[in-house]
Amino acid sequence: MLFLYILLGVVGALVLVVLIMGFTSPRVARVKRSIEIAATPDKVFPYLNSVKRFSDEWSPWTGKDPAAKHSFSGPAEGVGARHVWEGNPRTVGSGSMEIRVSEPNRRVSCHLSFRGRGEADAGWTIEDLGGGKLRVTWDFEADHGLHPIARIFGRLMERFLGPDYEQGLAKLKELAER
Repeated sequence: MLFLYILLGVVGALVLVVLIMGFTSPRVARVKRSIEIAATPDKVFPYLNSVKRFSDEWSPWTGKDPAAKHSFSGPAEGVGARHVWEGNPRTVGSGSMEIRVSEPNRRVSCHLSFRGRGEADAGWTIEDLGGGKLRVTWDFEADHGLHPIARIFGRLMERFLGPDYEQGLAKLKELAER
């Protein structure tokens, strides 16, 4: 009987720790990466403004699950262009990405929906640095609300997404500087 009380006490303490960590974790997870590219905005913007070009040419996730199924709908580029993917839950999962804002040579914003894992907003901004150089910034933001487990995982988004964003931006730089 003593063992049962100890076990219940340990489980209760773990639940309490998870709740405290969850509710003291930031509600919103953010990731941001930038890269300088020797190109003009009009050379880079088409890579950002097309979900198909993103998926096919410079997404850091496409190669992680070659068996994933991809479909595209809406316009070829700009607002309303949509990408839906279904892949291995351990690599790329399933979800959709839709362009919601497209400001030529300046900014593209997308809404992401991850099946069973919530929603987020992501996008790219182009800052013209002059002299044929620009900075592209890729950002991500997910509001986890009051869900304590999601908020704990939100703390790890920088570690999960940061390296992928860097890889994708490096591919974009290579394409744009050709």
